[in-house]
Amino acid sequence: MAFRKCLSTTDRKVIDRFAVGLVSEVYGPPLIQTFENAQIRSGTSMAAVLGPDQSNVSSYYALGTKTSANSLRPFMRALVDDSHMTGWIAGHLLNEEMGGSGGTDENLTPLTTKANSAHKAYEGHIKKMLLQCHRIDRDNKEIDYWYGVHYSVAASTRPVFQDLIDTYVASHISIEYRYIKIKKAKFPALEIEEIGTGDPFLQILRVAGQPNCTSPNALNEQCNPGNTRFSVEIHNENN
Repeated sequence: MAFRKCLSTTDRKVIDRFAVGLVSEVYGPPLIQTFENAQIRSGTSMAAVLGPDQSNVSSYYALGTKTSANSLRPFMRALVDDSHMTGWIAGHLLNEEMGGSGGTDENLTPLTTKANSAHKAYEGHIKKMLLQCHRIDRDNKEIDYWYGVHYSVAASTRPVFQDLIDTYVASHISIEYRYIKIKKAKFPALEIEEIGTGDPFLQILRVAGQPNCTSPNALNEQCNPGNTRFSVEIHNENN
């Protein structure tokens, strides 16, 4: 797995006085297509390991960046001119507050504003999960693991519509995320374990509950009985 070592920063987005930590990130190759003689690009997938702001791994923590008028510019310009729908934005696969770049094509895909809002609801749930990880680490420094979240997003290969620029837009993104443990003794190599039903901190992790999203763009939401693993599809066509 490739690592991105991030510069530490004191100017961080915080939830209950802790920073979301990006431990590692891996992106799929960008999708490169041609529309009306112009090359358009977008992201295909992202997988990240997120953890609490722990001093031993603080060099891996940094904010990402917002999108701008130049993000996926040829693609977004074509959408404005030719799409059946309005309200398109260049959406992060990995959120800015989690360390994702708004200027890297591999981390961006066109989303409707309603789909992007639905995505944010699940990102908010991940932050609640990370808060519980932080509390465990803060109060139990003697344990052998850091608790964190493995988070992945994949853009569908199915188009949102079957003509014009919309044939180049993913119909939806699929999101999966789950609690994990990172073995301290092996870091910075990532030795990851799943959270089992007998984990001693399971009840603390469960405090984060389930995601709270009522958007019609969020379909096929699933979670396991222990509330440690979640998945959902965020659709563009329900805008």
